Amino acid sequence: MRTHLTLGRLLGVPIGINWGVIGVAVLLFWSLAFVSLPNVAPSHPTSAYWFAGAIGVVAFLVSLVVHELGHSYVAQRNDVRVVEITLWLFGGVAKLEGDADDPGAEWRIAAAGPLASGLVAAVAFAAARGVDAVGGNRVLYGLLVWLVAINVVLAVSNLLPAFPLDGGRMLRAVLWRRRGHKTPATRLASMIGQLLAAGLVGAGVYAWLRVSWWTGLWTVALGAFLFFAARMEWSAAQPRPELLDESIAVIARPLPPALGPASTVAELERTLEASPWAPFVPLVDASGDVSAVLPRESIARIPPAQRSVVPVRSLSMPLVGLPRVRPGETVAEVADRLGRGSHWWAVVVDGGELTSVLVAEDVETVFDLATT
Repeated sequence: MRTHLTLGRLLGVPIGINWGVIGVAVLLFWSLAFVSLPNVAPSHPTSAYWFAGAIGVVAFLVSLVVHELGHSYVAQRNDVRVVEITLWLFGGVAKLEGDADDPGAEWRIAAAGPLASGLVAAVAFAAARGVDAVGGNRVLYGLLVWLVAINVVLAVSNLLPAFPLDGGRMLRAVLWRRRGHKTPATRLASMIGQLLAAGLVGAGVYAWLRVSWWTGLWTVALGAFLFFAARMEWSAAQPRPELLDESIAVIARPLPPALGPASTVAELERTLEASPWAPFVPLVDASGDVSAVLPRESIARIPPAQRSVVPVRSLSMPLVGLPRVRPGETVAEVADRLGRGSHWWAVVVDGGELTSVLVAEDVETVFDLATT
């Protein structure tokens, strides 16, 4: 059963909306049309409040999309693919295909959402000032002020250092930079997130009893959601020593299509662009056997203007000079033999046939998940 409805695509990213948002939209409409706007701009026709309330709900959903598009744009700029943006009960979620490769990119991706919300708030504030300066419609003025407030709340609340909120991800990036490992940084950020979420629940209970049951209810719900989300992230980041006994076939990367000796550097460049995970492209000889590899970094030695005429054989590295591993070897065995922390890659050979490539960074990631 589908949990959301796909609305379309924006900047190449699918946009979906969870069915639960319909309930939130009704509540927002009621709050705007029957409470907020009549208090700010009394003595207007009921139809004006209803129309402005509907516009406000749409503007709120657009604000959520802009927030998530901020994440998505920066993620794509840092080579992280965006699968989908989904609007749901507590806001929006940009589903990314994997995480950033370094803490700097992680921090930039996380910070982009609150920044986008801040920009929306600034635009709405300027518009509200303009309407007020010319003595414009007070219902419109009240709607714009509400839009400023809702985007400020969206930006500030997401900056709380409670993982997995944006602020928590920014905190993880800082801890990752300082500690040098992502997994322990995730555990610490998740623990802080659980503590802050518990504080939110406590504040919600107090608000329920002393201030407003409605405010308290939403604060408790948000705190509970954040607690369980942070708890799941904390559990997923626990050390998993059994990963060291996995065969390297699980983490080995597939090979891109092989090139022949008559291929040009431009063809090599296109092949690697289509295979961003590959550190090299196999090179076959006249008999069709893989005899060498073409490293990704070797392309930089050839000026762009000459890549369409220079043959790839001038960049080849003999296959016999590369370390070899068997697909049945474990991660621990390969690390003992080839070492950790260095930038190497080894060809995976099964029965004399080159099947895939093992990259040192992937081995290090497994050790990170297994031991830190």
